[in-house]
Amino acid sequence: MRLLKLGLISIVIFFLLLTAIASLFPSDIIVSRAVNITANKNAVANYIANYNQWNLWMEGAKQSELKVVAQDSTKAFYGTIIIQRLSAANNIWKHEWKGKSTTQYSTIQLIEKDNITIVQWQFEQHVKWYFWQKFGSMMNDKILGTTMEQSLDNLKKLVENKQ
Repeated sequence: MRLLKLGLISIVIFFLLLTAIASLFPSDIIVSRAVNITANKNAVANYIANYNQWNLWMEGAKQSELKVVAQDSTKAFYGTIIIQRLSAANNIWKHEWKGKSTTQYSTIQLIEKDNITIVQWQFEQHVKWYFWQKFGSMMNDKILGTTMEQSLDNLKKLVENKQ
């Protein structure tokens, strides 16, 4: 009985300790990447505004059977993820990426200067206070950031080779 009581108290203390450490991590996670493309922003915007063009440059959709399938101009499917365009104005596109257990928001922004277009892409996610979500969010930059870099490099090569 004493051993069971010690085990139960240890589990509770361990849970509280992990929760206290996780509370030091932010709840809003932002992963951002950017690339400079030698082209005007209209050439780049064509690939971003149309979901059917995403398969040409998006890393996950480019090299597998997993493709972005457009339902219409504001909604697409990427596997089990539903991509919903929230807004598109002034060369800024905002999307909601809704999966089974998470929702993320992405923003793609084009900034043109001297025939160079800066493409800035970011994902935002809000996680709850649960320690497993907070610790899991530490991997967002490594996993999502790498894919974003590869996708932006693909976009750069695609646009620059078309000119």
